[in-house]
Amino acid sequence: MSNNGAKKTAVNIKNTTIFAMTDEEQETYSTTPLDLSDRARSFTDSPTTNSTELWGDGELQEIAYSGGTGTLTLALNFLTDTDRQTIFGETVKNGSNIVTGDEVPPTVCVAFKTECTKDGKIVNLYKYFAVTFPPNEETVAQIEGNSVNYSTIQIQGNYRKNHTLGMVKAFKRHVDTSTDEGKALVENWFKTAAFIGNE
Repeated sequence: MSNNGAKKTAVNIKNTTIFAMTDEEQETYSTTPLDLSDRARSFTDSPTTNSTELWGDGELQEIAYSGGTGTLTLALNFLTDTDRQTIFGETVKNGSNIVTGDEVPPTVCVAFKTECTKDGKIVNLYKYFAVTFPPNEETVAQIEGNSVNYSTIQIQGNYRKNHTLGMVKAFKRHVDTSTDEGKALVENWFKTAAFIGNE
C-alpha cells in the first residue's frame, strides 16, 4: 500500500510568528517578530467571498466574484502580557496590562507552518499580511473530581490585503526541508514579514 497520500495532508501547526505593523500608512513591519512557537493548537481560515449575478433576457449571463478578506482563527495554549500588547494593543501601567476601552487593535502579519509527514521534513508555509485581532474571550473551569479542563485561548482576527505589498496571503505547499533550498525557504519565511520566496 502506498503512503504517498499522507505527504500531502497537513497536520500539526508550528512556528507561529507574528510581525507587528510599525507603519500603518506604509504597511511595513517590525523586524523583531513575536515568537509563539509550540503554543498553537490549530488554525481555521474562513475566506469571505461575495458574488453578484448578472441577468439578461430572463437568463443568468454572468457571475462576478470578489474576495480578499476573511477570518483567521488561532487556538493557542496561552498568551503572555507582552504577547497581548502586540496582538490586542493592551498597554502597560505600573507593570500591569490595562484596557481602557479606547484601544484600537493593531494590524499584524501572521506566519506559521504545518507538517505533512511524521518526521516533519515536508511542510506547508502560510502567511497572512494584515490581520487585526480584537480581544479574545476567556473561560476558566475549576478541577472537579478527575476532570481537568485546561484554559486554552482562541483568538479570531479579520484579514485583508496589505496594499503596499499587494497581497492578502501567501502559501508554499510541500516544501522539502531535507534540501538546502527548502531549509533556507523555511528559515527566511519566519525572518521577514514580506518574504514569500526567492525569484
